[in-house]
Amino acid sequence: MTMQSHRRNRGIIPPVPDLHFRSGQGLIESCLVMALVCLVFFGVFQISQLFAAQEILDYAAGRGARARAVGLNRFMVFKTIRVGAIPNAGLLVNPAHQGGPAQQRNVEFARIPLYLGRENEGQLGATLDYSSWNTVRGGLSRSLGDGTLLETTVQDFSLNFPFHRAFYAADSVPLRGTNMIDEHSMLYLEDCGW
Repeated sequence: MTMQSHRRNRGIIPPVPDLHFRSGQGLIESCLVMALVCLVFFGVFQISQLFAAQEILDYAAGRGARARAVGLNRFMVFKTIRVGAIPNAGLLVNPAHQGGPAQQRNVEFARIPLYLGRENEGQLGATLDYSSWNTVRGGLSRSLGDGTLLETTVQDFSLNFPFHRAFYAADSVPLRGTNMIDEHSMLYLEDCGW
């Protein structure tokens, strides 16, 4: 028996660990941590998208409130709210376009005035349409009685990120955008109930 093996047996020198059985443990732990970090990242990114969607709905409600305050009819208020909510409307369905975001922007800039000028609802889809535009509902205006108009816009905003069910049980979140504006149309227009 050598002096070193004698010390090892008495506990002075700790035994050399067998690294053969622990060689994959670090890899598995790293994968689990990476999966958890990705899940948290997707959750934070989805929440930031919901905040942006809420701001867009508030903007769309403001455009609708302004249209109503200057005396435009309900159909024009509806179209104005939908145009204000284009960033929440999903993919451009009609007109079909080739190219990237710059080409889509050019198509939208050309089509929005035509869309706002349409006379009836049957003409709207042929002029400009998006995949999720039907989830945006507006035109819920209400006079508060003190010369202020409250416009409300609602949307069932779909959650598109992977693993959103880890944070929320449904596939969409109901959002509500509101905006208040002074109602001046009563000063110079007669309300015909449009």
